[in-house]
Amino acid sequence: MISKLIGVFGGTFDPVHNGHTKIIQNLLELIPFDEIKVIPNGQPPHRTSVCSNNDRLEMVNLAFKGINQISVDEREIHREGPSYAIHTAREILEEYHQDNIIWIMGSDAFSEIDTWFEWEDFLNIINILVMARPGSEIDSTSIAGTLILERQTSNIDDLSHGAGKILIVDIDPINISSTQVRSNLAAGEAVNELILEDVSDYIDSGKLYTKHS
Repeated sequence: MISKLIGVFGGTFDPVHNGHTKIIQNLLELIPFDEIKVIPNGQPPHRTSVCSNNDRLEMVNLAFKGINQISVDEREIHREGPSYAIHTAREILEEYHQDNIIWIMGSDAFSEIDTWFEWEDFLNIINILVMARPGSEIDSTSIAGTLILERQTSNIDDLSHGAGKILIVDIDPINISSTQVRSNLAAGEAVNELILEDVSDYIDSGKLYTKHS
């Protein structure tokens, strides 16, 4: 069955920054996605968020508004308990009545895929797009490296049918992190080149990420 190309881009987005939006814009130029769902994690299993769920969701809405093919998905924000990817993947597959979706992640995240909840089952129901980043090469002897040897495809069309495949895409490095943004904000330093103006205004209005917030 030929499926729509539905991408899923999840993250803590604490806060969402220009690196996040630029990555999505680059991917939309490279791959004919029908839709990319941007999903803020509600309760990330591997990290703790600084801002509230509602604040992170609102910043994501501001950052991605007006970008064609992008929808912000709130399901993990409203879900009780940890935000496990496999639960989200199963829900989306059922909603779209198709046999795969494309999970978008960086090579640093993929290198730790074997730490994800029910990761083997997860890999068998989705396809993965790994964004290769300089300086973050995946050890060929690791579980992630073995998975690439077994499952990698270089054909984008392979992602439109079946599951269990991995596509690696070279993305221009964008040297911005949420940690850097939070650090600048706490120190009262400029962030105008790191986050969008609407996001910056929202942070200012709520006095988020300041030492006293």
